[in-house]
Amino acid sequence: MRTPLLSIAIIFLVFISGYSQGKNSDFSKLSGPYLGQKPPGLIAEVFSPEIISTIEGSEMCAAFTNDGREFYFNAIHDGTFSIFFTKEIDGRWTKPQPLHFSSSFTDRDFTISPDGSKIFFGSNRPRTSEERILESMDIYFIQREESGGWSNPVNIGPPVNSDHGENYPSVAANGNLYYFSCTNKGWGGCDLYMAPFRNMKYQEPILLDENINSDMHDWDAYVAPDESYIIFSSKDRSDTIGAQDLYISFKGENNNWTKAENLGVAVNSAFDEICPSITLDGKYLFFTSRRRGKADIYWVSTKIIEELKSLNKK
Repeated sequence: MRTPLLSIAIIFLVFISGYSQGKNSDFSKLSGPYLGQKPPGLIAEVFSPEIISTIEGSEMCAAFTNDGREFYFNAIHDGTFSIFFTKEIDGRWTKPQPLHFSSSFTDRDFTISPDGSKIFFGSNRPRTSEERILESMDIYFIQREESGGWSNPVNIGPPVNSDHGENYPSVAANGNLYYFSCTNKGWGGCDLYMAPFRNMKYQEPILLDENINSDMHDWDAYVAPDESYIIFSSKDRSDTIGAQDLYISFKGENNNWTKAENLGVAVNSAFDEICPSITLDGKYLFFTSRRRGKADIYWVSTKIIEELKSLNKK
């Protein structure tokens, strides 16, 4: 039986033929921070329109490395989702290409660790050379090597991964891992979990409480490096603006999570908003929206988070 994770992937694939560059996608002319793009204000804007976020394809999930000189995003390559990257070399950005391992299987929904040393992502790649492609997603990671490149994918293993499907991993500075799983044993649908990282191992995952999870699907969680807030996507809540909206919950007194709030019309639309992440410099929220008819990458100033946090304290 297909899990919701595979169903989601199939829905995306129906509308996507592959990543193709737009008319103005001469990457040799791009220079400066954030691919030379003008930073947004308090209203979300398409990131790098017709260069990264193209009319022809669908692009989703986005992250810069901590030095700002590499940019990663998801797009279709050879019929499946791959992780693409572009680098700034001698002041110019290179043409995007898939990571060396990312073409034969679905590799998507990734985030970069706060120290920039690892990329965590979901994949249906076999756990061992003797196994077939997974029917659901597992969480994998790659490690930055001394050469500057990346290692081959490593399955994060139990107790995080299971046969139910786990995806969209995000890690705090202390190593705690946040992700969603569709076990149907939580609050309802897919739910958000946190696996504590102690003694260099992931401990038994903890189901996040009802201030975050709901009886709907809750997924795609990004956690701040200090775990002071969590941003996630939820489907069909009573206060939704579209089908899937982005919500935020802050770490309150006694380390309890506050009741999740809708991020509002500055971010959300009548369409799906998913895949949140914050740039490692803390300045911008990146996310994915389908408001142009297919998946595109958007960004907005994190001042909207600061404003919500100040209101939350009143």
